[in-house]
Amino acid sequence: MRKSVIAALLALGALAAAPAHADSDWRVKAGLLSLDGDSSAAKNAGIVYAMDFLGILGAEFEANTSIADGEVGAVDYSVLQGGAYATLTTPGPIYFKAKAGLVYNDLDVGGFSDNDTSEAFGVGVGFTFVEIEYTRSSINDVDVDFISASFGF
Repeated sequence: MRKSVIAALLALGALAAAPAHADSDWRVKAGLLSLDGDSSAAKNAGIVYAMDFLGILGAEFEANTSIADGEVGAVDYSVLQGGAYATLTTPGPIYFKAKAGLVYNDLDVGGFSDNDTSEAFGVGVGFTFVEIEYTRSSINDVDVDFISASFGF
């Protein structure tokens, strides 16, 4: 609970500190989403709206969904995610990023559905128009790992 409150305060603080002219961009995202103990990862795709305030501080809002199911045991699964994050990004054409926030995971495993909102943390590296990122969240104590590439436009 304490981590969730800290992540929410970070995200809200980033939004409150935003000047009216914050830089922003849209990105498309694709990657592999894996549950703890799965035998094959789901392939997810989505969209990201990123805002940059004060040079290194920012916020991201993203949504992604499974376009190809993963497999846990002999059962297929898919995951829909929506997240809000506060970000810290180094300046320069090649940059490193850390993010923390909240993510909503909606899991469908063989017709059974479950959802949960949890804290999420991630790291990434990017340059010009592409960014590689690793994000970890959870759904009811099951780790959810997402390795992705996003492309700006």
